[in-house]
Amino acid sequence: MKSEHDAPPSRIETPPALTGGADVPVSCLGPLLGDFPDAVVVTNSEQEVVFLNGAAQKLFGEILRLGEPCPFCGEIPRFAGAGEGTPRCPKPGESLREVPMALKAHWPAGAPLTLTVTPIRGADNRRAGCFILIRGPAGLLAHPVMAQQMATLSSLLENFPMPFFMVDPFLVVTHLNEHMEKLTGYTRDEVVGRMTCGELLNTVQCFTSDCVLKQVMLHKKAFSGERRVVRTRNGREVPVTVSASIITDPGGRVIGGFEALRDITPVVEAEQKLDLLTQLTREGLLMADENHRIIFANTRMMEILNIPRSRIIGMHLGEVLTSQHLHMAQELAALVDEGHIQQETQFCSMLDQAGDEARVPRVFETCMAVSRLGDKIITCLYLRDLTSRILIERELQKTNAFFTNIIQNSVDGIVVVDTKGVPLIFNQGAERILGYTAEEMIGNAENFRRFYPVELAAEMMRRMRSDEYGPPDKLTTTRMTFINKNGEAVPVNFSATIIRERGQEVGSVGIFSDLREILRVHQELEAAQAQLVHSDKIASLGRMSAGVAHEINNPLAGILIYAELLKRDLAADAAHRENLEVIINQTMRCQQIVHRLLDFSRQSLGDQKLFDVNDIIRRCVELISHQAFFHNIKVIQELDPFLPQIVGDPGQLQQVFTNLLLNAADAMNGQGQIIIASRPAPQEEGVILTFTDSGCGIPPEIRDKIFEPFFTTKPPGKGTGLGLSIVYGVIQRHGGTITADSPRGEGTTFTIRLPLEAREQKPGLEFS
Repeated sequence: MKSEHDAPPSRIETPPALTGGADVPVSCLGPLLGDFPDAVVVTNSEQEVVFLNGAAQKLFGEILRLGEPCPFCGEIPRFAGAGEGTPRCPKPGESLREVPMALKAHWPAGAPLTLTVTPIRGADNRRAGCFILIRGPAGLLAHPVMAQQMATLSSLLENFPMPFFMVDPFLVVTHLNEHMEKLTGYTRDEVVGRMTCGELLNTVQCFTSDCVLKQVMLHKKAFSGERRVVRTRNGREVPVTVSASIITDPGGRVIGGFEALRDITPVVEAEQKLDLLTQLTREGLLMADENHRIIFANTRMMEILNIPRSRIIGMHLGEVLTSQHLHMAQELAALVDEGHIQQETQFCSMLDQAGDEARVPRVFETCMAVSRLGDKIITCLYLRDLTSRILIERELQKTNAFFTNIIQNSVDGIVVVDTKGVPLIFNQGAERILGYTAEEMIGNAENFRRFYPVELAAEMMRRMRSDEYGPPDKLTTTRMTFINKNGEAVPVNFSATIIRERGQEVGSVGIFSDLREILRVHQELEAAQAQLVHSDKIASLGRMSAGVAHEINNPLAGILIYAELLKRDLAADAAHRENLEVIINQTMRCQQIVHRLLDFSRQSLGDQKLFDVNDIIRRCVELISHQAFFHNIKVIQELDPFLPQIVGDPGQLQQVFTNLLLNAADAMNGQGQIIIASRPAPQEEGVILTFTDSGCGIPPEIRDKIFEPFFTTKPPGKGTGLGLSIVYGVIQRHGGTITADSPRGEGTTFTIRLPLEAREQKPGLEFS
């Protein structure tokens, strides 16, 4: 990259010839003077350089090339006189010998040189050019003292702690240190003698009248502290502060300048963050000088005062704030003026003018601090608008009073406890249901545990934290029994939820309804209904019993008698003796069915014993698998080998399972698949059995009627409608439940839940 003022023409491969009567061949100068120790420059009559030996090329570098004007007398001279006056080109017939000079565009600036200029004449005795011999300060620099001084100067410039560079009068860079290389990204070889300071720094002010070094050299006055933005080689912008001054020769003439830069990126970033902070804050910030004139106000403060930026700077505090603010600022400033380092105060005030009744009064919290900065006193003021907060607090008070009213007047009991189980709220409904007063409960965990034991509370919290009993952190309505202050059991419907703040548990709330009256009425209705149903069943089944005795018992008795006779006639090892025993056993089972039908009407349960449900299921499957109706039905048994045993009547349950299998086969028209599965219930509460078929399913409109006595979808003569009603009654008498799930066109699944044994009801949960 070349500077604009110093851009030479393209390199000339063949140098211009000497002019005159007879040309002097330039090519002969190379062998003669190429290795000459002193710098030699030869020009022609047009004052163009036609020869540079090795020493000259090293001295001038890239600032002087073949074909360029003479460095001594051209339009842009490369030398400056070391003494008074400006050196001139020798006239014809005269020479210049060992004239002291200084090379302008090289470092070290002002290094002493001597020039000997001898005119070259042509054959016609006219001037054909100049022979210029340049001798450097080799001898002087070789002196130990001078060498030490030059080494010291070089070390000072190189180790200057800030980015630093020097220029010649034409602003061409003559030296830069390592810090400057790191800052700009340019190397010395790329910059020295090749680039101007404007090309190096690339600031907005470069190449304009605001250029720092131009101003410094023009006014011969040092400059410091000005901020600039330097653009590095890769385009990165670096904020800096600039300090600059001039370089003069012993005669006081300006022969260059230097500039030192300080990278203030951290300072600028901190200022930007501070400015962003002050502008984004929702509080008003203001600063005033010792005369209480505003010198800074952020956007929020201008919004609060409704004064634009163009007006607020320079206004007096008394013009924009209240007399209270001005009085406090004056008092604090007086204290600081007496020698106190800093004074602060805080108060609330209203800024709205009197008479503005239509507007809601605005209340502000004011924080004011007065400090001495150097020889000046600065007042800093901070305004926080409390108007919305006060209005919200008033609305919250109203809302809290309203909600407290709702909670206290609720018919249901409402209790709120913290994470340690200490009651915080105990409403009037809870007082009425449990008999305790709020004063006895609030803050008293011991009284609370009398009706809500620790074990029960732990179980409720476990259920709320799981997703098996409702949404997360919630417990859907659950039947429970509390013990009131008088020791009476109080059945309730209980629901609860965990209270969280920022994701952390802070307490829980429980809501419960007294079921005593509801259960009393419900029990009376159930008793009346049961009595009616039972009476109807007795009447119906009583009428059937005679027919059953004649139609079933008499044939069964005949079967048993003849079967026994056949059994006696057969030898003990006869081939058909085993089949005959099956006939006898099944006939006796038919008699038991008749008795169970009567038992159903009496709501009684047969002999109970401990047995394995899986064994009953296998026995039923083995019995029905030999029937022709099951030849095209695949029965899959997925029975848990670790299923716990239960207490009940195995004969009645066998009838239940057989009935379900026969219904499934009928639904599949004798072709399909039945899956029987068993597994323990959660928390070891019993067993769960499922019977799934691939039949046509149960239409939605009759699903609620399938367990009703005498309800059947079969044609007359094909069914009595007692099958599923008997199944339902047997399961109920065992303390269990049975449900049916039948997606449209996807078969039916009957789910049976049986407890391990009958349990005595205790205060607490009633599992259903």
